[in-house]
Amino acid sequence: MNTFRYRKVLLLFFLTFFFLKVELYAPLVWRPGEGWVDESTGTGLSASSSRDQLNLAKKFEEAKDYDNALKAYRILIRKWPYAVFAPEAQFRIGQCLEKKGDFLGANKAYDRMIQKYPSSSFFEQALERKLAIGNLYLAGEPKRLFNIPMGSGLDIAADIFESIIRAAPYGRFAPQAEFQLGLTRIKQKKFTEAIATFNRLLDKYPNHSLADDAQYEIGYTWYIASQAAEYDQSATEKAIEGFEDYIVRYPSGDKVEAAKAHIAELKGKSTLGSFHIAQYYEKAKNFKAAYIYYSDVIKQNPTSDQAKIAEQKIIQLRPLVAKDLGLPSLTSNPPSAPSPSGNAASSSSETQQTKGTP
Repeated sequence: MNTFRYRKVLLLFFLTFFFLKVELYAPLVWRPGEGWVDESTGTGLSASSSRDQLNLAKKFEEAKDYDNALKAYRILIRKWPYAVFAPEAQFRIGQCLEKKGDFLGANKAYDRMIQKYPSSSFFEQALERKLAIGNLYLAGEPKRLFNIPMGSGLDIAADIFESIIRAAPYGRFAPQAEFQLGLTRIKQKKFTEAIATFNRLLDKYPNHSLADDAQYEIGYTWYIASQAAEYDQSATEKAIEGFEDYIVRYPSGDKVEAAKAHIAELKGKSTLGSFHIAQYYEKAKNFKAAYIYYSDVIKQNPTSDQAKIAEQKIIQLRPLVAKDLGLPSLTSNPPSAPSPSGNAASSSSETQQTKGTP
């Protein structure tokens, strides 16, 4: 019984190995940028001319038989790499891979189209599709391994946007790629890189329709950074400055009201921070530091409730810190320069008193 079972297992093993061996000896060829490619033509996948080959591949694509379409397009690229139809075939490889959900493979295919055929009419179309794929990863498409999500795809998005800028730094899609790269850096919490990207957009494309949005995003990036623990109060000041620059440069911009609201919020936050610091120093009897911070409260937001309290605190603390801070001493009734009207009134009063004296 055991011998029979052993023979059965052995037979199953040899059958499995036989079929695996058939698969392993398939004509797989490694191509840079494409990976392992099955170069088997199969039946009816090869035509006699590049034009016929393109039409054949298109028929497979229209029938949504993307696997055979990919094989047919790759045959065209391999057999007629310099044919007039080769750029379109390379572009359509990217399209087929997109439709199959292989976005990374599609991006690589578009890269090959851009690198091999930079003068082609499909050059800008490839850049446009790369931009769409980058936006997909920016919107939340994850990295995948065997179609299993493997974490954030923001690094991929950043790489794609940067590759678009490198390929055509002054092309039609470069400003959009710069802007999307900035948004990607914000999501990655790389705030300094995000601001540098938006500034680069303003420098390179000052008249582009995205310039006002880039200026707003500079303020907004600092606004987000100001809420992070590792950033000091200077981030708040830079955020206010960024929003104020937006309002000055684009007074008719669609985000002016939002910028004003953020400025009010940030000033309130900054004022409250200084006010709490002043209170801390006052309780610690460090009156000199308390006086300085109460003064900052008034300077930052003179109409705030904290400023009204700070004014009273300064009056109370001034006698205690005047000497240390080199402040001029104040008398209870500080002298003022006499005015002509004042002198006249005084003389009139004295004359009336003189006349009224018995």
